[in-house]
Amino acid sequence: MISIQILKLYSVTILFCIVAEYSWAQSYYHSPNDTLSRTTALDEQVTMNITQIHPTADTIQFRWNQLSISMPMDWVASICDNSNCYTSLLNSGQTLPVLPGDDGLILIHCTPHTNTGVGIIRYTIYELSTPQNVDTLTWIVTVNELGINDISSSKNDFYVYNNEIHFLNPTNLPDELKLIDLSGKTIFYSKINDIETNLPILPVSSYILELQYQNQIIRQKIWLQN
Repeated sequence: MISIQILKLYSVTILFCIVAEYSWAQSYYHSPNDTLSRTTALDEQVTMNITQIHPTADTIQFRWNQLSISMPMDWVASICDNSNCYTSLLNSGQTLPVLPGDDGLILIHCTPHTNTGVGIIRYTIYELSTPQNVDTLTWIVTVNELGINDISSSKNDFYVYNNEIHFLNPTNLPDELKLIDLSGKTIFYSKINDIETNLPILPVSSYILELQYQNQIIRQKIWLQN
């Protein structure tokens, strides 16, 4: 008699575990995966999507929360979901319901401006009906040293003297010039028509000189001392 009761209790326990496991199981998965990595150049925006694939015939909804942000100075990033594209990396948010046949979305825009390095953005996400199942989504953006070279350590077709930029090859002039401060703001722009171009009087500092050629863009860090 005792053995039968133990067997019944054991069977009930197994059934409960199966039901509990089914109720806690995720009805979605992340695509392409929960971690994305991209290499880009300075001032080139990257967009990275992590999609919540939803193959089941129910309606789900997500909550996301900022876990950690590590980015070089002057980088700009923002987050989107299936309800809104925000202008920054918000601390938290909630998506619209994801209906059967639709998928969820968490998207990061990132624009590295004047500094090379590695940016790492991490958010947690969970479905509202299973808050105990928390996933971590990670976006990694890398800008290597090829994105910008110091003027003193590279071969250049120009030099800067007395607030003028002098181009050394008159047969290979750039089409236009931009001067960018260390916040990423363009503070001077000019079309190039001659081997010499006057630059504005600016505070003593480092700046980014961007030269637009027909088939390439060259960015150099320069020091202006007026």
